Amino acid sequence: MEWSDQDYALYPPFCRVKLTNGPPAEIDRWIKQMGRDNFMHIHHYCFGLKAMSLAYASYSDKKVRSYYARSVVTNMKYILQNTKPDFYMRPDALISLGRGYLLWNDPNKARGAFEQALKMKPDAVDAWVALSDMFYDNGQRGEALKVLEDARTHAGDHRKIMLRIEQMQAKK
Repeated sequence: MEWSDQDYALYPPFCRVKLTNGPPAEIDRWIKQMGRDNFMHIHHYCFGLKAMSLAYASYSDKKVRSYYARSVVTNMKYILQNTKPDFYMRPDALISLGRGYLLWNDPNKARGAFEQALKMKPDAVDAWVALSDMFYDNGQRGEALKVLEDARTHAGDHRKIMLRIEQMQAKK
């Protein structure tokens, strides 16, 4: 997968630093923040994010979407298997893993990934919203709203949560 300046602008700044091997001061900064062992593997997180963007961009082409979704799942599993158990980005990797499973049409595994992220970080708004969206998209509107109400308990009245609630209530 080739990366352009436009790609780098879309993804976290550590992606450019890791994938271009520099500048040294930035590498040192990210190693200090993430830990050497975690930073060593972070390019897989970047690859997974790009694959997810490409999967969404190819959403109507099931074969292409599945190809990129598999890449999301593979790269996020790699991150989860090769980073330290206390690495602060693990909940984000689990959320991306769940989205990859949804793109790959496996909602059961997606749910497991979202719930695992929430066990690690109960106030992870994106995990709550993704879990709720999954239920909503499967026609389980009551369950989707319940998830958002649970999200308010754990994450407060975050804008994303409140917006989803308003959208769902408006569609009743």
